[in-house]
Amino acid sequence: MQRRAVLAGASSLAVLAGCLSDDEVDDRGEIEIVIDGEPVNLSEDRYQAEHAENHSMDFHLHEGSDQWYMEGEERVTFAEGIDLLPYFSFETVGDDYVLEHDGDTYDEADASTEMTFLVDGESVDPTEYTLEDGDEMVLEVSTTE
Repeated sequence: MQRRAVLAGASSLAVLAGCLSDDEVDDRGEIEIVIDGEPVNLSEDRYQAEHAENHSMDFHLHEGSDQWYMEGEERVTFAEGIDLLPYFSFETVGDDYVLEHDGDTYDEADASTEMTFLVDGESVDPTEYTLEDGDEMVLEVSTTE
């Protein structure tokens, strides 16, 4: 059993090692997504780069960490980061934001839906704010259905 734990840890380090390269942007920070008062458990395997089939190195999560990671030649915006996470889709339709997660759609065009985007406790425009190293990003979705 200990051998498996060591091998699993070593394989996780191999994936994480890409995030430690000095050749490209290597930023990280905290992330929380809350839908109707319930935090999405982003530590589930399906969201982690090690397990997700459709992860992006531009913005991703790793098992054993509560942080987001960003590497690539260009930084991403808050909105782009959310859209790059497995099982999430984010877009702007007109002046409204639309989030899809696990088959549920949250659309600000619906008067009962509101989204709040915070970085380090301050409200930001998710399509304009470019993430920086150390940012604590929070997406809160509230519906009144």
